[in-house]
Amino acid sequence: MSRIPIKKSEVLKIYTDGAARGNPGPAAYAFLFVHNDTIIHQGSGFIGTATNNTAEYKAIINALKAAEKFHRGHIQVFSDSNLAVQQINKKWKINYPHLSEMCNKIYKLIDKYEQVEFLHVSRNKRYIKECDKLCNSLLDKETIS
Repeated sequence: MSRIPIKKSEVLKIYTDGAARGNPGPAAYAFLFVHNDTIIHQGSGFIGTATNNTAEYKAIINALKAAEKFHRGHIQVFSDSNLAVQQINKKWKINYPHLSEMCNKIYKLIDKYEQVEFLHVSRNKRYIKECDKLCNSLLDKETIS
């Protein structure tokens, strides 16, 4: 995917998903960068044995790290994990230390951008479905090996 320049005044939309088969179980994350309704970058990774919530957080962390190379302005992060979005937005309490640590990583990463919004969306959204396919494709490869 080519690196399309994003104007400072424009918004980079990031869609994320995490998946675990079993909870905990083999887990993966994926993200897509969307600009002008076009996927301009994607990333994914296998994270070993983890919970679904851990995978959701890892997707956001890795997406924010990768986004630095594309845009430092306004970012919108979309996730179908209401838990992650509400915790990152400080609306829900974080009950597990490892999720709190990952949330703190996210807060450090967002300092690199002018503005970052975290938004909850349905898992039926087109780009969330694409992220889910990436996660499942990775999990299929890892669990067959």
